[in-house]
Amino acid sequence: MRVYGALLKNGFLTQLTHKGQYAMRMLAKIMGWSTGLIMVLILLKRFGQIGGWNREEILLLYAFDVLSYSVAATFFMGSFGKLYRLIRQGELDCVLTKPTDPMLYMAATHVSAGYTSNYLIGGAVLLICMIRLEIPITLSNVFWLAADLAGASLIQAAGFVFTAVPAFWIGDSEGLYRLLYKNLTEFIQYPLSIYHRGIRELLTFVLPYAFISYYPVQLFISRQEGICSGIFRYLTPAVGCGAFFLSRIFWQLGLRAYSGTGS
Repeated sequence: MRVYGALLKNGFLTQLTHKGQYAMRMLAKIMGWSTGLIMVLILLKRFGQIGGWNREEILLLYAFDVLSYSVAATFFMGSFGKLYRLIRQGELDCVLTKPTDPMLYMAATHVSAGYTSNYLIGGAVLLICMIRLEIPITLSNVFWLAADLAGASLIQAAGFVFTAVPAFWIGDSEGLYRLLYKNLTEFIQYPLSIYHRGIRELLTFVLPYAFISYYPVQLFISRQEGICSGIFRYLTPAVGCGAFFLSRIFWQLGLRAYSGTGS
């Protein structure tokens, strides 16, 4: 863990060396996420509610998505988001020669310092929504907030891994990332109750993105809707651990299929 901490520190300090570039990254991310937030606010101003959810409740979905994505992307986007490039260029061979677990090494050495703005935006929206919805700051709520955000982050990380590993067989998995992760996670910006039942079942049982925000948020706003919502509101930590465990098995299968670039 000391070595892991040293690698994380080195990764952050390296990226902070070029302060101008770092500031531009922050600005770009603020503009990107703010655009999504503004679109949600415009829709809510026009319609008032969406699927029976008011503005603060939907923004709470947004906050859970932003924060969990940021945690996962900090450690996994820089490595697994570019896995196909590491395979093509033979850089994965260097990772496999290190005397440590390859996934752990990649998560430490490819850590990104570029999500600070995401944490600020997501944290601010979360706090404002909790205050306006009068969600009490109890020990139970604090525990479930931390557990749900951790579980949601693991689901997001599993999404990165699952859509990246096929590069071991097909050479380039960027299309899978956009198809099976980026496009589908856009559905969770709004309550899943507004979508067709097939989409709700897909995002609950096949690709469990509904557990990132839709089900855990219901626990804090005392709402029950969706598939077995009474139980599923409590399952995000377990689903996150299970999804990440399966993604790690898939990752190991991909490593076994890897034979190098021959260069």
